Amino acid sequence: MKKLSSSQRQKQILELLSKNGAMKTLDLSNYFHVSRETMRRDLLALTEQGAIEKWFGGVICSSHIAQHPSIYGDIKNWMGADAPGVDDKDYSIQVLDEKMELHSDIKKQISQKALEFLPPRATIFVDNGSTTLHLAQLLSQMSGYTIITASIPVINACINSSNKLIICGGVVDPLIMSATGNPTVELLNQLKTDVAVFGSSGFKSNGGPTGNDLDYSQIKKAALRNTQKSVVLADSSKAAYSSMIQFASWRDIDYLVTDSQMDPGFRNQYAGSVEIVFADS
Repeated sequence: MKKLSSSQRQKQILELLSKNGAMKTLDLSNYFHVSRETMRRDLLALTEQGAIEKWFGGVICSSHIAQHPSIYGDIKNWMGADAPGVDDKDYSIQVLDEKMELHSDIKKQISQKALEFLPPRATIFVDNGSTTLHLAQLLSQMSGYTIITASIPVINACINSSNKLIICGGVVDPLIMSATGNPTVELLNQLKTDVAVFGSSGFKSNGGPTGNDLDYSQIKKAALRNTQKSVVLADSSKAAYSSMIQFASWRDIDYLVTDSQMDPGFRNQYAGSVEIVFADS
């Protein structure tokens, strides 16, 4: 990418945010090949113009919030009115305990519905994330499965269960509480699963589910390559925002388990690519 002026860069930042919804500061600095400090100055200028707002580990386009006031209002009210701008730290991932509480009832319904896609004694890859952790908690009360995961919370949920647990080794990223890196990918390339169950950081304006960590997205891709059946668990709010890192296209995913409030536009666009299953109907 050729070197851009600050005004050119800021214009492109707004274009990216308009497409993706919210993005991390680090991802933006990597995208434009500039330092994080340079990116912070760009984002500060856009914030002062009212074009963007700070949002859980990054920034979000103000017009995007205006288009979806109920969704973002609910999140902000739950976190506290000043949560997105509480300080200048670059928290990349929303705290898992907080995500578990957000839309927890429908996430529990989605994870319960996901059990229908798990054959008895199946070998299952379980992704990191709040909805997949709800699934792991259900699996911990069951037996006979082989569970493969890089997620520390999933490990903790299943370690005392009557299932076989395979832990993917690697360097633990404390922000996402999962192992990442080449050792994790190499192990997953050797293991074949019956079902791989994924979470998603959103999928607005994307042709498939996304994640919010570049290194961990390679874990998702490896798990997807080596499974017979792929299932994404995501509540309907995920159709209102997105992340820059798409780890699959919808045609690579067999089932999306969600709720009946899913945006009709999304349903119409992708119904031919992935089977959409409603957990609450």
